[in-house]
Amino acid sequence: MKQLVTFMVFMVFYHQAHTQLNVSVHWGTEPIRLEKYYFLGKDSLMFHELKLYLSDFQFEKETRKHVLVGPQLIDLEDTNSLVLFPNFPIAEYQTFRFNFGLDSSYHVSESVDGPLNPMNGMYWAWNSGYIQFKCTGTSSSIPLTDKTFEYHLGGYRQPFETLEAIQIPIKGNTLILDIKPFFEQTVDFPLVQRVIIPGKLAQSYCRELSKSFRTE
Repeated sequence: MKQLVTFMVFMVFYHQAHTQLNVSVHWGTEPIRLEKYYFLGKDSLMFHELKLYLSDFQFEKETRKHVLVGPQLIDLEDTNSLVLFPNFPIAEYQTFRFNFGLDSSYHVSESVDGPLNPMNGMYWAWNSGYIQFKCTGTSSSIPLTDKTFEYHLGGYRQPFETLEAIQIPIKGNTLILDIKPFFEQTVDFPLVQRVIIPGKLAQSYCRELSKSFRTE
């Protein structure tokens, strides 16, 4: 009887762990927590706000596909936003595709409910659309008095569209964006502390960030 109870408890947890997609933003191997210091070389940085849009997921296994259309706003302040597709059997699929950012149709849509609500703080204006990746914080390596940085990255108009299509294998039910390589190899705090409009730099930054998704 004891073995049966243990097996049933195991199956409950197994089912819960494999029927949703968890999202986590990492600093290397460590999930990021807001208002905590992280080492950046000899310096340090702290994140005050971190949000991003993911959209239009397609799960694949051989000839089988399952599409889940729609925008998903990931916000580290909202733990509920880090769980996507409850009761969906992630473990049954081998790979999946999704967009880092939003297709142009979302930017010009008249529907502004849920994740697209401007009150979420991710909307610029009708001619600029939605912010794809928002990250603010402080760093000791910034040569300014307040030590702050602010990256509002996005843009849906050519030639500076920032949308990136991602395809990765499913190795677990946690989708991870590791932003440590981006800050170590791409960001130059002494030169650029703020990017808050669409353009070539925002496009380049989003492209580099898109390389750091993985599953575990």
